Amino acid sequence: MVVTQLKNFMSHNNFRTTITPFFIILGILIILLLIFSVYYLFIDNNGGNALDGTIAAFGFIIFLFILGFEQFILMSIRVNKNVIWVVESLILITAVIYICLNGISIG
Repeated sequence: MVVTQLKNFMSHNNFRTTITPFFIILGILIILLLIFSVYYLFIDNNGGNALDGTIAAFGFIIFLFILGFEQFILMSIRVNKNVIWVVESLILITAVIYICLNGISIG
């Protein structure tokens, strides 16, 4: 039942990706995480490198879900692309400034 609903949804809607700042940044990070996870899981998997590959693989999967969720929202809600670019650019610039000033720390 779910499969037929999904097929109907896909056949009636236009599935074009919307290029946004999040799409560009997450696309680059997804490619890098895929390369890191394959390298550290299959090529250089001794010691802590296997853990690095596992963490990179989890990050790859999480970023794919985030990117898919963002594209699904953009397909379902029709908003002006200029507004999306301004909002996402402000979010990314704010995040970069925060990381430059405070750094990345867990604790």
